[in-house]
Amino acid sequence: MNSGDENSEPIAAEIRRTLEYFGIFRYPLLPAEIHRFLSFRCGVEDILSSLEIMKTNGQVVCSRQGFYSAGGTEAWSSERVAGNQRAMAMLSRSAGFTRIISSFPFVDSVAISGSLSKYYAGENDDIDYFIITARNRMWIARSLLHLFKKLTFIPGYQHYFCMNYFIDDENMAMEDKNIYTAIELATLIPVYNPEKIARLKLRNSWLREYLPNETPHQDEAYLRPAGKEIAKHMAERAINLFLPEKVNNLLMRLTDLKWRRKWRRKGFPMEDYDRAFQTTLHISKNHPADFQKRILSAMVNKTELARV
Repeated sequence: MNSGDENSEPIAAEIRRTLEYFGIFRYPLLPAEIHRFLSFRCGVEDILSSLEIMKTNGQVVCSRQGFYSAGGTEAWSSERVAGNQRAMAMLSRSAGFTRIISSFPFVDSVAISGSLSKYYAGENDDIDYFIITARNRMWIARSLLHLFKKLTFIPGYQHYFCMNYFIDDENMAMEDKNIYTAIELATLIPVYNPEKIARLKLRNSWLREYLPNETPHQDEAYLRPAGKEIAKHMAERAINLFLPEKVNNLLMRLTDLKWRRKWRRKGFPMEDYDRAFQTTLHISKNHPADFQKRILSAMVNKTELARV
């Protein structure tokens, strides 16, 4: 491809948009990563050609380590390298924590999400989990896990058990369809029952509209080995004897009531509640910081400034 190629301008615009998105996190990218997260179907060679032109024109910056950004400093690359190293250490430790989470009743699949799923960890970052549960048992599984999490404060392990997104097998279609959700979904790292995480991504095929260069490959390096799980199955059978659907519904209503009261007490706008705290029979999302809104708003502001 050369500078006169009809695709060069849209590719360059999408490269800049992708770098600006990750620039919100101060996270420069390698060319292969730019290609993966680009909202424009093309080949890696097209990315490399465009980057050379954009670098010459001063539209992008390339660090000594080969990371690209839309105006970031060399310090961003150093921060990324350090964060990548911390992430690898945390991912190596995650197997023990995953073993505990996956041993709870009705937990069908577990994946690592958040910044760690991009192989980055800040100095005080948590391990965030995306959890798929059995049908009509999500609120039972969630409540049991969060009762356990209260105990993790005693040894100071609470940061290794951030379980803030649950869905059940009944409805694996994500309601929010945008670039933020697409990237979060595509980068999930399965750590227990990878088949269901693969099915989740397949069920949400709309993400290919935002990430057309994404491949179905999943990193399975951190999987928890599957066992017989006899105790888990026995616990599930016991719980199923006591009107589990009614208990599940009751736990949902009680949790929603608690969260709404807390949201009002803090003076946050109620119109933002349902996005930050999705509370349905099949989805539980607990994101009080509402990163999705903040990041999408930041991208809109960048686009508006670029038009001025």
